Amino acid sequence: MGQSIVSEIYRLFPTRESCLRFIEEIRWSHKPRCPHCGADRVSELPRESRYHCNSCNTSFSVTVNTLFHNTRIPLQKWFLAIDIFSRTERKISVRKLAEILDVNKNTAWAMSTKLKKAFNEYSVLFSELAEYGNKFLHERVEV
Repeated sequence: MGQSIVSEIYRLFPTRESCLRFIEEIRWSHKPRCPHCGADRVSELPRESRYHCNSCNTSFSVTVNTLFHNTRIPLQKWFLAIDIFSRTERKISVRKLAEILDVNKNTAWAMSTKLKKAFNEYSVLFSELAEYGNKFLHERVEV
């Protein structure tokens, strides 16, 4: 894995907000829906990176019900891990993943475990991320 892929991820997604917008685009096509009741009458709470459902009066973020929910790991590292898992067909050692992501082995193991499970559960999200990665990363950056 070249350092160029890491820098390209951070160039494309420089902030948490840019990552959240990308997830919103994939998950909702810019039309947020409440994960609790399914309503589309929602209001954005931009300062909190959340939404408020006007039907059931709950608040939620785009990461609810995904492996990104309540994570303390930067979303860019998750995106990079997804790209790595896609390209290696999930065959990367925890030690190598930890080295690339610059996290400790326990964190890499936890991420790896969640990703293996999530690749089955969130196939649409991962196929979109992989397609995006192939289109924008692999065409521009030598792997």
